[in-house]
Amino acid sequence: MREQSLLELLRGLQETSARNRPTPATAAIARARAMIDDAPAAAHSLADLAQASGLTRFQLVRQFARATGLTPHAYLIQRRIDAARALLARGSALAEAAAAGGFADQSHMTRLFIRTYGITPGAYVAALA
Repeated sequence: MREQSLLELLRGLQETSARNRPTPATAAIARARAMIDDAPAAAHSLADLAQASGLTRFQLVRQFARATGLTPHAYLIQRRIDAARALLARGSALAEAAAAGGFADQSHMTRLFIRTYGITPGAYVAALA
């Protein structure tokens, strides 16, 4: 009985270890995420991300969404919004935060900021004061 319990425990540990082992797809997604994280304001095309990760565009979208819960574009927008929020918290003007965050203009940033946080960037800045 003890031996059987020990064998079952070891088998479970081995299966857990195999599931947590990085796969080539995990490394590919990590490269794409790093590209976005390193320069969220840059214009990252899906083709560029796919080339850097060594996957096709379709594989990248599917595996990126599986790994992060977001498509590469949604992840990029999230990083840009986070960067703009940090700039606003440090006292940057709205237009400067929008430009530095990689948005087309201030209204583009405002629309996405409201969608993400539920308040305008101006209200966010006012709440910090």
